[in-house]
Parts: sequence; structure tokens; C-alpha cells
Amino acid sequence: MKHLLLCCLLSVSPFAFGAGPMGGSPPQASAACRGESEGAACGFDAPRGRVEGTCRNVPDGGMACVPAGRMRQPGMTGPGSMQQGSMRQDSGQRLGAPPGADIAGDNPDALRVNSRVPDTHQGSCFDNDGIILCPQRGSPFWGQDAQFEGARPAYRDNGDGTVSDLITGLTWQQAHHATRLTEVDAAAACASLKLGGHSDWRLPNIKELFSLADFRGSQGRRAYIDEVFDFHQPDQSVLEGDPFREHNVGMMGQTWSSTIYTGEHWGRPGVKAAFLFNFLDGHIKQAPVQGRSKLFYRCVRGAEWGNNQFEVKGHSVLDRATGLSWQRADDGKTRNWQSALAYCAALRLDGYDDWRLPNVKELETIVDYRRHAPALDTRYLTMSDPKGWFWSSTTHGDNIRMADYVCFGACTSAQGADVHGAGAQRSDPKAGSPRDYPWLGPQQDEVRISNYVRCVR
Repeated sequence: MKHLLLCCLLSVSPFAFGAGPMGGSPPQASAACRGESEGAACGFDAPRGRVEGTCRNVPDGGMACVPAGRMRQPGMTGPGSMQQGSMRQDSGQRLGAPPGADIAGDNPDALRVNSRVPDTHQGSCFDNDGIILCPQRGSPFWGQDAQFEGARPAYRDNGDGTVSDLITGLTWQQAHHATRLTEVDAAAACASLKLGGHSDWRLPNIKELFSLADFRGSQGRRAYIDEVFDFHQPDQSVLEGDPFREHNVGMMGQTWSSTIYTGEHWGRPGVKAAFLFNFLDGHIKQAPVQGRSKLFYRCVRGAEWGNNQFEVKGHSVLDRATGLSWQRADDGKTRNWQSALAYCAALRLDGYDDWRLPNVKELETIVDYRRHAPALDTRYLTMSDPKGWFWSSTTHGDNIRMADYVCFGACTSAQGADVHGAGAQRSDPKAGSPRDYPWLGPQQDEVRISNYVRCVR
């Protein structure tokens, strides 16, 4: 049985608005039921229109307006594509499972890129629906992740419980911590760690943690981390008291970073939250540093990695830290994934014609986590829309009809709540209309499909 990825399923679970490990009911949903009794009709305005539903008690969230209605699953069409409520189970597997894939780790025809960003390790090519032969230049879908290879991941097992990353210069704890901790306790555990003859261990920042991401990952097939590291999904006990019925143990790989979100967690002033990366579902988001948010952690030592060294070069910006040059300003237009690839392939800027859509690890390196509106150093890189999300060239392995993007503006639910934080990394359908996807996942991620583009070379 293949476990299904949370972010790739749609649900109208009554718990979808509930307060979970990562947050609670969107403010609009709670306000719509203030003073109302359970079962009362309710409604509120969301970014794409009016949401109608009933007032329900949600775990730890009080009364909230839970939408009613029918939802369309990604990748399904026809009469069988519409279902009411939570999707029916069949032999333990959800109907309409999003298509995952066994992703190759190498493409022998990939063009080498002069970069100091560890490559995603994605070696398969895709169209909007599945794996394809990698296209030729000038053909549809040319310019995607697998067709360019940056710094090939290179790890050395030191034989003492540590692993050295020969690209970033960082040394990592090799073992996996089966006990999940709050971010505060995880930071303390790293600070007190003595391993490999060293005592200067720390909790990694989010760019360091994301440098380990391996986008051969696909839930039920392999984790989003190299096999040199120990990593194990938790047992069923991790779901005890979990308000999100769509969770399964195969996606509970959230791992803390030390990077604190400078915005408001779910729009709630005073709630301190930190970013995490999920090595079982391949996404970045943020969660409160204390309370019920107990997650995995992996310690690191070495000089901090991930700080940018930007220098303006005409209409582009060179990051001397990574060796990559970036389009300084987006063109103000949103596109689907195929059109985003084509735009960068055709771009001529500052005398160069080798621009391309960045892979997701490259794109995340230019996030400025000291900021959130947007999460970008706008002294060097500008955004036409401060709420914008930007496409990467990386297909998401759990549902290969989706590709990864980075939120430089608030990473919102369909109701407008900043559920994941500016600087989060998620995945969107590559094509279609947002009307076909009211939202994704129990936290009801907004679906845009048409995202902005910033090219790299």
C-alpha cells in the first residue's frame, strides 16, 4: 500500500480547520461562528469567493465555520471525481491516489551548472501528467530540473556517527532521533551534544536543513534525504490526538530548524514559530516553537551556510555565495508550469541566453528569512507583487502532476490565513484552473497554478 501525501489530497473533513500541531482555525472561520450554536449555518468571504458551511466544534479551536460542499480531487475527471466529505477508503488506500513515481537520481544528458548549491538529485523528466523522455531544447517542457546538474551531493561517512557534506562544508549528526521535541528543547539538545570529538553542535538554520533535501523523494518509496543519513518514519503513536484525519505516519517527517518566522503564525500575534522541513513529504513550513509541536531534529556543526552575497550586474544579480546569477525583477506576469519553463528558456537578458527556471533548492537560497513581506532582500531583487509565489523547475515526487514553488509572500490558505509562512516551499498543480481545486490538504492551502517566475543562470 502506498501512503498518500497530505499536501496532494483534498478534504472537507470537519477537522480541516482545527487547531493542529501547526496551527488552528483561520480567523475568518472562527469569527463566522462567534456566538452561534453547533450546526448553525455560517459563511465568510475567502480570497476566491464566499464560503458557506455549518458551525462545528473543532479540536482546540472552539467553534468554526466548516465548509460544506463537494470537492474535486487533483488528477481526476468525470462523474467519479466528485465526492462528499472525506474520501471513501478501499482496502486502506484512498481512491484517486495522486500519482507518485520512482525518480531517477541521474540524467546522463544533463547540462552541468557552475553552482555551489547541492543539486536536488532529480534525474527524471516530466510533463503535466507523468514521466517522459527528457525533451530537446525548443520543445515543450524543456528546461526542467533534471536537465541541469549543479553541485552533485557529496557526503563522507566519518565512521564516528557524523557525516560531512563536501559541498557546504557542514558536518551533520548521522543518527535519527526517534523522540520528537519542541524546537526549544531540540536546540538545547544540540547545544549539549558531544559527538565525533566535538561539542559545538547546534540546530541548523532552514537553508542548511534544506540543503539536505533529496528530490528523488516520493512518499511510500523513499524519504527526501540521502541514505547516508539514518531516517525513519514514526509509528502510529505519533497520530494520537492528531486532529487532522488525513495525516498518516508516512508523512510525519517534520524536522526543526533554528530559523524563526518574522511574520505572525496563522495571523496570531505573539505566537513564536520556527521553520521546519519535512523529510517524508518534501515541504517547508513553520510551527510554534513550544506547546504541542514536537518534531524531529538533526544537529549540525560548522560555519553557518546559506548567507547571500548579492552584487547587482545590470538587470541581473550575482550571488557570489552560490555562483548563480538571478533575474533582478520578475516581469509581473503569472504562468502555469509549462509556460514558466518556456519563458526562462526564451529569456535574453544582460547579453546572456542561457537563462532557465531554477530548481527548488536554488530558488530557496534567495529567500531572506529575516523578512516576510516579502521574504526577499528587495535592495537587490524586486517583486512586482509582494504576495507572490514563484515556480521552480522541480516536479514533486508524491504527485508528479504538481511542481514545487516558494512563497516569497505569505503562504496562505484558501481563506487568506498565513498558515505556512513567507519563505515556505509547497507544491501546486502544473496546469488547470484553481476552480478545480478549492484547496489542498487539511490546512486548506490556496491553489494558484499561475505563479510568478524569476530566472537563473
